[in-house]
Amino acid sequence: MPRLLTLVACLLFPGLRSLEAQPVHGQPERSVLEQHQVADVRVFGRYAVVKLPIQQGVTIWNPVQVVRGPGDLMYVANHTGEVYTLQDTDGDGLEDSAHLFLDVRKDGLRSPASLVFRGNDLFVGTAQEVRVYADRDNDRQADTSYTFFGDLPHSEHPYEWTSALTFGPDDHLYAVLTTDSFNAGAAADPKGWRGALLRISPDGKEAERFATGLRSVSGMAFDAGGDLFFIDNAGGGNRNEELNLARRGQFYGHNPDKYGNPTATEPFLELRTDVAPSGIVFNAPSNDFDGTAGDLFITYYGPGERWTRGSLGRVRFEKNADGTYHPVETPVLSNLPKLSDLEFGPGGDLYVTQVGKTDYWYQPLEEADGAIYRIVYAPWVEPDPVQSLEEATLAVSEEQTLRGRQIFNDLACSACHAVDGKTELLGPNLKDIGRVFSRDELLEEIRDPSLRIKPSMAPTQIVKQNGEVLLGRVISASPEGIRLMVVGNRIIDVLHSDIQSQEPVMKSLMWEGLLDGLSDEDVKALLDYLQGLHLANE
Repeated sequence: MPRLLTLVACLLFPGLRSLEAQPVHGQPERSVLEQHQVADVRVFGRYAVVKLPIQQGVTIWNPVQVVRGPGDLMYVANHTGEVYTLQDTDGDGLEDSAHLFLDVRKDGLRSPASLVFRGNDLFVGTAQEVRVYADRDNDRQADTSYTFFGDLPHSEHPYEWTSALTFGPDDHLYAVLTTDSFNAGAAADPKGWRGALLRISPDGKEAERFATGLRSVSGMAFDAGGDLFFIDNAGGGNRNEELNLARRGQFYGHNPDKYGNPTATEPFLELRTDVAPSGIVFNAPSNDFDGTAGDLFITYYGPGERWTRGSLGRVRFEKNADGTYHPVETPVLSNLPKLSDLEFGPGGDLYVTQVGKTDYWYQPLEEADGAIYRIVYAPWVEPDPVQSLEEATLAVSEEQTLRGRQIFNDLACSACHAVDGKTELLGPNLKDIGRVFSRDELLEEIRDPSLRIKPSMAPTQIVKQNGEVLLGRVISASPEGIRLMVVGNRIIDVLHSDIQSQEPVMKSLMWEGLLDGLSDEDVKALLDYLQGLHLANE
């Protein structure tokens, strides 16, 4: 009978929101949390990691973004095009139902890679534009939309999108266009916007290039003092996983050729918790959350197609009298794979999206995957002890290290891989490879180098008009042509007009059988050397 009365009330009064689809304001009982608590996650604070039991409404595919919206509802988006609202239908305090709020594909758009609210308006960063959606009749479905900022340089390349939307204290919208260095066929970019941080006027009519040299920035956030921080991934001029402090006119290291090879600004903090930082959010100064008020929380996607990797960390820092900061990085949890974005909810809990398994381009597979977690302060949870990087690394003798380095040189690994954290050769710099991969993962990468290839590292085969065939890694692209690094670490400039065809080759340039003929002790020494590189000179 109560359900029938609710239905009648909603029919008679369309503006009345259903009592069966309420946002969550209260905290769930401990018994409810424990029913949905994930057991195999390592937590380094007093937290219960709860997987939201989304079993009603529409099926959520590979959730990427999460943001808190009007009525204290949580909104979730994926790269496929949908944006959902999360609702609690049984009143136990946990969201259990997902409802489609909008689908950007209906507007001819793709990849809603960033969400931010200004009042009741939802700003969505897509590949082609920043579009505003709103629900004017309060039925929890967007019914109006318009282009806020368009005419972005874009192609059909799946990595080209608009990310990290955030409004500043100046009411301007800040956004990042992902780099075009991944794409040999990138769209024309006369203003140098792609790979840059943009500052867009409140009315969306003007934009300035605020900073350059950005690679894969999926999260930005302003602190309480009005400073803007953003995360970026290692590679292509970025030596490490980075937390950066955004300053007008600065260059941050990626794709230097595009911007005239300026001097790069050093990262605010080299992130060490994990690989591929993917989202950031500041905890409110009023939200204790196990003693983390005011701290910056960071999600990590983990390396490539390693589907069991991912984690959550935080950074605490104080501003000194001279305007500098003293940051301290601490892990929050590990063994929670493929985390993407995060947002604090109305009750002070932390919501985290897990992308799950996708293809090389973060597009969904045939079956829905991914999840949404709610991390709740739980005083009954006993935290795991935190190990430092040094404690987690096996003690290796100097003799063993020298033996491993000799094997590394004998195998000619140094021809394609530098180990200084700075030099860019044909293959990745191996300075931090011990942080990126576990010992077993590293051995698999060496034995089967083509098993998992990051699209940004995949070789490109170019056939020129004269029949010459080139195979290498694209390090930058421009309207005039492509810069290709080939075996021997030579950089070749190829004009677009000279190209007959080009295509990615999903096979590593590193040959298989590299370890054939080595003894078990030799292999052990090589792995010891590689895993210890990140501790050298620290």
